[in-house]
Amino acid sequence: MPDYQSNNQLSSLPVTMLHAATILLALSILIGMARLLSAKSDTDRVIAVDVLGFQLLGMSILLAFHDMRPVGLQFAFALSLLGFFSILILSRLIRSA
Repeated sequence: MPDYQSNNQLSSLPVTMLHAATILLALSILIGMARLLSAKSDTDRVIAVDVLGFQLLGMSILLAFHDMRPVGLQFAFALSLLGFFSILILSRLIRSA
């Protein structure tokens, strides 16, 4: 059985992938913000806010793995519940208007 702890290249690979995922997610958050600012209708804005919520959820999960602390996962759970209920409320407001 190979000893993975002695090989620095294999042990640094997950860290490199974590950093790459964080950078790509940060770029997608910037694109989502641009979409939110350029949206013409209320429906487009609600969808952009929902996408931004999921992106922030992914960022909090990545940061929890990076810091090795479970509090980030608890924050992600609370953020997902908040995002779900806010989208339900916004969709009802748009439908009734």
